Amino acid sequence: MRALIALVAIVLMTSSAAGQSSAARDFEGNLSSRGARATFEIPLEAGQIVTLTTSSPTNLDTVLTLNGPDGRRVAENDDQQAGVLSSRIVHVPTSAGAYIAVVTGYNGATGSFSLTVSYGVDFGLSDAAQVVREETVALDRRRTEARYPIELRDGDVFVASTFALTEGFDTTLSLANARGETVASNDDSGDGSLNSRLAYRVGETGRYELVASSYSGDAVGNFVLSMAIDAEAQAPFNFAAIDGTQIAAHEGEINNDQTSHEYRIELAAGQTLMGIAEATSGNLDPVLRVNGPDGYPVALNDDRGDGSLNSAVAFTAQAAGAYTAVLSRYRDGESRGRFRLVLSSVDASVVAQLQAQFENQVAMSGPEQVIETQDFRVIYTTEGRDASTSDYAQATAAALQEVFDAQLRLGFAAPVRDGDGRYRAYIADALGNMGYTKPVQVVFDNPNTANARETAAARGVFVIDNDFQGMGKKATPLSLMRATATHELNHMIQYGYDSEEGLQWLYESTASWVEVATVGADQDASGYVETDYEAPQRCWTTNERGHNYSQWTLLQSLADAHGDRIVVRLWENAVTYDGFETMSRTLGEVGTNIPDAIQRWRVQNFARDYDLAPLFDRSVALNGTISRLGAWSPRGRVEQLGAHYVALRADGPRNYALRGDSNLELVGLGRRNGEIEVVPLGRGGVFDAAAYEYAGLMVFNRAVPARPGACSGASYTINVAAASGAMGAPSYRFSAAHFAPPSN
Repeated sequence: MRALIALVAIVLMTSSAAGQSSAARDFEGNLSSRGARATFEIPLEAGQIVTLTTSSPTNLDTVLTLNGPDGRRVAENDDQQAGVLSSRIVHVPTSAGAYIAVVTGYNGATGSFSLTVSYGVDFGLSDAAQVVREETVALDRRRTEARYPIELRDGDVFVASTFALTEGFDTTLSLANARGETVASNDDSGDGSLNSRLAYRVGETGRYELVASSYSGDAVGNFVLSMAIDAEAQAPFNFAAIDGTQIAAHEGEINNDQTSHEYRIELAAGQTLMGIAEATSGNLDPVLRVNGPDGYPVALNDDRGDGSLNSAVAFTAQAAGAYTAVLSRYRDGESRGRFRLVLSSVDASVVAQLQAQFENQVAMSGPEQVIETQDFRVIYTTEGRDASTSDYAQATAAALQEVFDAQLRLGFAAPVRDGDGRYRAYIADALGNMGYTKPVQVVFDNPNTANARETAAARGVFVIDNDFQGMGKKATPLSLMRATATHELNHMIQYGYDSEEGLQWLYESTASWVEVATVGADQDASGYVETDYEAPQRCWTTNERGHNYSQWTLLQSLADAHGDRIVVRLWENAVTYDGFETMSRTLGEVGTNIPDAIQRWRVQNFARDYDLAPLFDRSVALNGTISRLGAWSPRGRVEQLGAHYVALRADGPRNYALRGDSNLELVGLGRRNGEIEVVPLGRGGVFDAAAYEYAGLMVFNRAVPARPGACSGASYTINVAAASGAMGAPSYRFSAAHFAPPSN
């Protein structure tokens, strides 16, 4: 099952077309063995944005297709997101007519369902807003950005928003004045999506230009863009209004050749420094850090909380000396452009002013109610979109205390606490997610780790969804709440070690593994495994969506071999090391290395030797079958630390030899006597498929990417010849109790 939205033939449309809306419509249907297909006619206008969503009380795994008036398919979706079996299509027709929505069951699944059809996009504008422009934008390799000149008046609150029509499309917005200076920018709107929202209170009448682009700068996709003047919109904090005495101003450029700049500042004890870093051209995402006289950081900021990508820090020097301001770019991208950095001496109260921009990350839809436990302050409401009940809130508070104690028993250090000595958790609408976590303050050193001095520990808050409705999950809301509570709490724990770990895979994989380790039957992680099992050729740390969740089984594989403590050691090592070195140092402590550990994990995935394997939706994907002598070629390539699985059908021993990339190696896999035997073959060797009930080869790529996520594929062929020697002995075995042969 794959989450896929196919959008075709999207073109620019006028604001009148994009603004069309109608009341939502609901259709009911039922799929059975005699009626495996349900169809619904939906009249649509050209340029009218339509959203089709399925839901089912029995968690029916639907496949949703939209056909045009000519009968041709224009969009299709299986799972609207990882682990959610309902389907969703967002589409903009290019011609009017009667469209047909078709609902079927994945792999012949049957059951009742609802289909909801809604129109238009709600950008959250007030009733007083004046929409200046609203249209669909298509970006590709030749058109990497869209520019819109606009006249704005002093005092206007200008609001620009995007809504992605292409799954996974990450938009950015920036606004420049007549002098070409960037005055406002935004990457992510803060609602848990990759959409953007820019709000700017105009201070100078004149001609401005809005630039809409993608985070990478060259992504291909489509989105709806809205531009409006909304007097009731909440404009972000005005950093320019802070009074102070300028110490220094610097201008420069960050690009692939110059990724950072350093500036020395002499400060007196008790002096408060404010640093403002703003991009003035390009797509630069600046990060500002200030190091103390001892070289350790004392202030750090990526995005300053006003909806832009710009940075701002304020801190009071505890000691006199030479401090260093370091301006770099966000580590997960290759943004570039010119910048201006202003360093000023300000009143000490500015530290609290800036911190307030990050502190209140969640605005509740009704009056806040609070439950306090020994370690948590749980905030909820019984009104509005965030509404829950007191019983649900009490259950959440109890679950949080339970999983907190469980994670500490695993060996994790307690995360950084709020000023009241507790951790802040909200029960609220999680914006289509089960929950999310946000850092609110980088404190550098976690006081709860006595034997370590962190350099990027952060304090955070997190949200647990208020009802878990409409997610297409089989589990009850209380079960999903428990899985989410331990998952999001683990993100808080992670931030207590390192909020800037370069091995990004580690964040979601650890939180998913912790579900398995702490809440037993309430875990939701088994539903994530499918993504990696479906595409095992993808490299470990691939940026492909969902793999960071699904690869929690690697941590389980390491825990099976070396004990649960190894997962904690990864985070303890993240304090000192970064990226692949975090993993290699941890594995070195137990006498192994990255390629060997990943190879063992890929074999364990083949064997499905996990306690939760009966809940996995599938076995690993089969790349092909070898049944005769001669050269055999695979479908596609295998990426670094990825694997292909090939079935063998032979009457006796054969010699299998690899031709191709030198990092590839063969592993013979066979099931007999209730076990999966593992026979390393290297670049070639003898393997006897006839000796097993099921036999196959694993082609494993031992290469480690240059950096996490920097993946590329390797090609190969396997030459099969009559054997001239005996098969070697297995080097190790896994249980075959849950084994299922690889499948397409």
